[in-house]
Amino acid sequence: MKECLPALEEAGVKLYVVGIGSRESATEFGEALDFPLENLLVDESDESEAYRAAGTRNSQRDPDTNKQIFEGVESMWSEATNDALEQRGKEDLDKITGNLFNRGPYKPLMPKGKSLFDMRAIEKTLVQGGSFIFRGEETVLEHYDPSSGAHLPLDVLLTTALDAASKQKDQAEEAEVAVV
Repeated sequence: MKECLPALEEAGVKLYVVGIGSRESATEFGEALDFPLENLLVDESDESEAYRAAGTRNSQRDPDTNKQIFEGVESMWSEATNDALEQRGKEDLDKITGNLFNRGPYKPLMPKGKSLFDMRAIEKTLVQGGSFIFRGEETVLEHYDPSSGAHLPLDVLLTTALDAASKQKDQAEEAEVAVV
């Protein structure tokens, strides 16, 4: 993020992060990572409605029962998770999460429930995310995380966003480029 955010800002690309949880957890996240709070959006709904609208894994609900449709264990941990961890390397992960003796800047900010077994809070922890780049109303890129940790590589996100911003400027369009 330290390298990407200035490059995106210089190109006029807006970066937004959408999380499940509370405004308080978003503030804690933003402050811990020195991320602009105005670019943090929070889905505080009981049913992760922003994620459901985007169509991410484990965010859909059965229309008859309104129960979460869980897509199986592979939607939480799969070969894609293992591949992503191997590709980024343990050193990269440790920079974020830290280790037993040296805490990193990130700490899980899981949704809090009304009790230990609050099903809505448990459901929210199963929802996967995604990455999207928009140029005005055009969707330039959409990536749905197949499982935990299997995110779009940051270099792909950055290159695609900067390319979209460059094309937007070349065509003298007024549409903004945004990464979500």
